[in-house]
Amino acid sequence: MARPIEATPMIEGEDALAFIAEMEKGEKASLEEKRRVKEDADEMRSMLTFAF
Repeated sequence: MARPIEATPMIEGEDALAFIAEMEKGEKASLEEKRRVKEDADEMRSMLTFAF
């Protein structure tokens, strides 16, 4: 049987402010990163086999 997943701890104080500031930047992924992620996803899809 799987172990239960614990709740994610809340961030507070300076950590919370730094997180919000980072999220507000809204930086998009570079074309190189998008290409790499797509290639990796395609490779994973090619490994999947489902027989129904």
